[in-house]
Amino acid sequence: MERFTSRFNIVPYLLIGVGLFLLGLFAIRHIIDNFWPIDVMRLDLIRFVGQDQAGATQLLQAANSEIIIAFLAAVLAAVTGLVLPLAYYLNKRFSRSDSRSFLVVLRQAMWAGIWVAFCTWLQMNRSFSFGVALLVAGVLVTIEVLLQIRTRAASIAGNEA
Repeated sequence: MERFTSRFNIVPYLLIGVGLFLLGLFAIRHIIDNFWPIDVMRLDLIRFVGQDQAGATQLLQAANSEIIIAFLAAVLAAVTGLVLPLAYYLNKRFSRSDSRSFLVVLRQAMWAGIWVAFCTWLQMNRSFSFGVALLVAGVLVTIEVLLQIRTRAASIAGNEA
């Protein structure tokens, strides 16, 4: 029986991941369908951007920042839900110990969501490039590695005391 339950241990992660993914998708759809991100008094900027008389940064300055933040949060939730089962599987496959905390797996999935949301924001500003995406991914991976080292050091110090 224990082999059966350990085999299907991914089900809670899968259910939470699907829930977060659907929540993010529905939030993105609601934001896109029901809100206008540009201030109504600055609609002339849309015409100027189409005529190459204004840049994307000027258009984003006229944007409603609350709607942009809500959109990026919805992207973060959708990507986190999508990556959560994969993060659990990778932790199960490559972890040296059997102590895979849900919060650690969720944090690792959220790093992927933060990265995609940040890349989306960069694309909105028209400043996205492959090099910047790799640099940000490297920084986030470095932070996660340092957190893993800190956790292992704390567990070793706790075992010796």
